[in-house]
Amino acid sequence: MTAAVVFVQVGAAGGGTNVRAVHDALHAVTGVKTVHFLAGPTDAIIFLEVADQMELMKTVGKIRAVSGVASTDTRIVLPF
Repeated sequence: MTAAVVFVQVGAAGGGTNVRAVHDALHAVTGVKTVHFLAGPTDAIIFLEVADQMELMKTVGKIRAVSGVASTDTRIVLPF
């Protein structure tokens, strides 16, 4: 199992992005466990769990393809 945290930037400032639609679309991506929108320089944080790093690449690609997602920054959770 591979776990990761993905920091998301949503749309452009003042772009009229429908945050609820982005939230729902992100939750619909297989492997996404939680989506939280934030106040501050990062718009949303996602926690996901997938089978392996190949699946992680595919899942992050699906997150990036969501309409309204401008960019992502992914951090793999290290096993302890």
